[in-house]
Amino acid sequence: MSDRAPSPKLLADLFFSFAKISLLTVGGGPAMIPLVMNLATERRGWLSQDEMTDCLTIAQSLPGGVIVNMATYIGARLCGVPGMIAATFGAIFPTATLAVVIGLLLGNIDGNVYAAGAIQGAKAAAVGLVLAAFIKLGSNAFKKPAQWIIAGAAMAVVIIWHISPVWAIVAGGLSGWMIYRLKRKPAGKRPGGDL
Repeated sequence: MSDRAPSPKLLADLFFSFAKISLLTVGGGPAMIPLVMNLATERRGWLSQDEMTDCLTIAQSLPGGVIVNMATYIGARLCGVPGMIAATFGAIFPTATLAVVIGLLLGNIDGNVYAAGAIQGAKAAAVGLVLAAFIKLGSNAFKKPAQWIIAGAAMAVVIIWHISPVWAIVAGGLSGWMIYRLKRKPAGKRPGGDL
């Protein structure tokens, strides 16, 4: 976490940036990932690509919504606890408020063919956004063949055998640790980068 005093401008930017993504993105957390990646690494420069990979890894490893977890991580990284609160509240408040309002006003939309068509189109777009984000993330994060193998194995066990993603992440972490231990050089070699 950051030790520096947060500026009100940065706290407001964190809140409104995550509120905008949360409010205007259809498709839930996975559809928001590429938008948060673009915001944090390219538009605002809050995180490097490697830090973004760490952010997504941690966010996926924790319980709860991935976007809330990413907002919390980024806010904490930039401004400590005040940033964490601003970013997390920005990610949660608009959609929670909108969901309550829509629920009260619309009730059941099951029979509405226009709403059903919009949802089907949004689903297709969301899947495309998620695939683009993960391809970009993988090309930046995976430097060694073992990482691609671990990623493919994790995807296979989740899709084919319906193993919980939590166990896939745990297994991936243990696999990386074992590979590092097997490849580790004699004393004096620093950890990192051997995978």
